[in-house]
Amino acid sequence: MVVTQSILPYGCDFVKPYVNAYQNDSCFKGLLRLFTIIGVDNMKIDNWTINTNKVRAWAENQDPCDNLTAVMLSLQLGDNCGNDELRSTYWTAIRSIGSTMEGFPAARRGRESSLTTEQSQNVSIVEESVVAALSAIPTEYHAILLSVLVPHGRTGGVFEHFSDLVANSRKQAHNYMLTSIKEERWNGLDMDEGVPQIAPRPTKAEEEENTEDEG
Repeated sequence: MVVTQSILPYGCDFVKPYVNAYQNDSCFKGLLRLFTIIGVDNMKIDNWTINTNKVRAWAENQDPCDNLTAVMLSLQLGDNCGNDELRSTYWTAIRSIGSTMEGFPAARRGRESSLTTEQSQNVSIVEESVVAALSAIPTEYHAILLSVLVPHGRTGGVFEHFSDLVANSRKQAHNYMLTSIKEERWNGLDMDEGVPQIAPRPTKAEEEENTEDEG
């Protein structure tokens, strides 16, 4: 099978040199075999765009490996295919391969389904930037951070692994951004060099002052 050469979508640039080399590789051939045996519901282009943007943002912070190459090739094939059925097949393959990789993003959830494609992409980009920032902390500092940065509220205990702290931070960032959109403190679009322009919640003193003014 020959992979059509085209401009690669967001997050795929690093895989370009490997496209021709990998099309005859056992990893790539295995990927094609997977495509022939999985059956899924058709996937509309809007859902493809929203879900794959999350994967592309995640992939930018991953070390190259065979599984990542297979994921990125599947993304390219899905971008280039012309119908929903094939797109669904590629997405199922991406999820199957990605499920074995740490931090692979989950499908859209609850409140997130109301976001536009661009809002969802911005949320994903920020989430992965948070993960990348924390993952860049040298391992010699992990122990002290795990001793003082603990699960919030009634959860109790501590994070067993640094990856658990990172995953929790990603979740907190995700929830804060969606709440900010709901409360209209961020439109999900305004970004400045990758930083979401979110208006902070009012302080308790500000809320009390507003209440007095209203009275």
